[in-house]
Amino acid sequence: MDIKVLFEYLESQEIEFTQTGIANIVGMTRAGISHKVNNNGELTEEHIRKIESHYAIDIPRELGSDIELDYYPEVFGSCGSGAFVLSETRERISVPRKSFLTRVIPNVSNFKKYSVINAVGDSMSPTLFEGDKLIVEHFDGAQIKDNKIYVFCYDNEIFVKRLVKNITQVVIKSDNTLYDPIKIDGKDPSFMIIGEIVGMLRDMS
Repeated sequence: MDIKVLFEYLESQEIEFTQTGIANIVGMTRAGISHKVNNNGELTEEHIRKIESHYAIDIPRELGSDIELDYYPEVFGSCGSGAFVLSETRERISVPRKSFLTRVIPNVSNFKKYSVINAVGDSMSPTLFEGDKLIVEHFDGAQIKDNKIYVFCYDNEIFVKRLVKNITQVVIKSDNTLYDPIKIDGKDPSFMIIGEIVGMLRDMS
């Protein structure tokens, strides 16, 4: 595993470490670790297992490879008026896994589905902007996580908003203060959560 990719992953997990500390864990010199960092060196499987044991974590072995995602260029999750365009057009895009893990989802699940849609409108600014490619973790029926951003269908229109569960109601909130929150019946058959927005591809490389 590329040592820089590993360090990015550890940082994404908010694990405090130093090159000297990693050197002691894996049984190398500080100079040896520094040389690997400066020359895009690799750590062996034995090294990775020692780091996992020391920090009591599981490190994904796929770090550094690409993730293939479905991208719907003509599906627009509305961030404003509620207008949307629905199309069967689908593309496959590749995202570097290290970027996906460290800047979007620290723990990608092999049991969940992810896709990408476009955002339009200004109701979620300054968090989301028109043209952002939004990564959707498809909904599996779990409880709404309060104040997380979801893409959902309501009254045959698609929206991207923050959701808050309030007993039997769902509060729909925009980040742009020009838009007032609204409440809907959580059991309304026209309300269906498509997925949680877990990241964006605005500036990812």
